[in-house]
Amino acid sequence: MGPGKPPLYSYRNGRGARVPASFEKVSERDYETPLRIDIKFPVLGFLMDAEMTGYDLKRRFQDSVGFFYRVSDGSLYPALKKLARDGLVTMRAERHGKRARKVYAITQKGRERFLKMLAEPSPPVFIHDEAQVKIYFGHHDPDSALAHMQRMHGFNAIMSEHLSRLVGELKTRGENPFRSVLLKFGHQLTAFTVKMIEKLEVEMAREIGFMVRSKPAATNKRLRSAGANR
Repeated sequence: MGPGKPPLYSYRNGRGARVPASFEKVSERDYETPLRIDIKFPVLGFLMDAEMTGYDLKRRFQDSVGFFYRVSDGSLYPALKKLARDGLVTMRAERHGKRARKVYAITQKGRERFLKMLAEPSPPVFIHDEAQVKIYFGHHDPDSALAHMQRMHGFNAIMSEHLSRLVGELKTRGENPFRSVLLKFGHQLTAFTVKMIEKLEVEMAREIGFMVRSKPAATNKRLRSAGANR
């Protein structure tokens, strides 16, 4: 890792370095490249609980880890095929009247692989947020930048309410505490983000007003408009 960059984790390897074994070969380029979760890991995790169809798995993603990880048909079904080829899951066809469905179940080999992946340290968090990048360049179009902030505010407000409801449902069902704490984390994070954006919007409106007063009239028409909209 480059100078000044914190260690990924505080574990020590065989040479005493504070880097876990799975990250020993991380290069400077790798450190700067966002690391993505392997979709096969949460798929195996859901199948540890029960047999499921592809549709069941999609619903589990949406209703549980959906705040932290998004899945599409284009990634889910190829992952299931790969898991089946590797002997980590089995697939059987079930027919209900004229409708047929594929049911997936985890194998012993799959359980062992999942538990191994579960114990491995995870990479640091990298956030991909196009709206925040656009806000960075917002001085070129303040109206658009403020609109991005408002959309971020609205999205987090909706997610905060949704996650709060899910937390209550898990508590009612007596769900295990690890799943409850994950949703509580998401709820508190989105609730905090809502309050933070509200504060930043006020600060931004104040800054735009200052910029309007300090810039020539010919160059601050958009800034004045954005400030007035606030």
